[in-house]
Amino acid sequence: MSTIFIIIGISMTDNNRLSSVFIIFFFGLCLLTFIVNLMPGASYLKIDDQGIAMKNLFRSTFIPWRSVSGFRTKNFFLNTMVVFDLNQDLPETSGMKVKTGAFPDTYGMSGKKLAALLNEQKERFDRV
Repeated sequence: MSTIFIIIGISMTDNNRLSSVFIIFFFGLCLLTFIVNLMPGASYLKIDDQGIAMKNLFRSTFIPWRSVSGFRTKNFFLNTMVVFDLNQDLPETSGMKVKTGAFPDTYGMSGKKLAALLNEQKERFDRV
């Protein structure tokens, strides 16, 4: 889709140069971000006995199982996202203003399926 807007921007260079430069620049950045996300290792979700490691656009985050009390889905406009509630019994999370977090993606699964999988894995690894 970005490529189409870049072509439209290029075709507009004769009429409105400032708008066409903005369109080419903005959608060029969108296209670049899309291509970078396709690179291996640019984004993933790993589940192990320690917790959840996720990477999005080369930024890594680790969430230990003990820091989370559960996973559920929440609808934001047209998107269904997986959110998690922080365990308020832990000293490191009890003073935090934010009580929930959310995953940036559902990683190719439906939100409900991912939340169920994460709850199942949390229960499995909490017993260990």
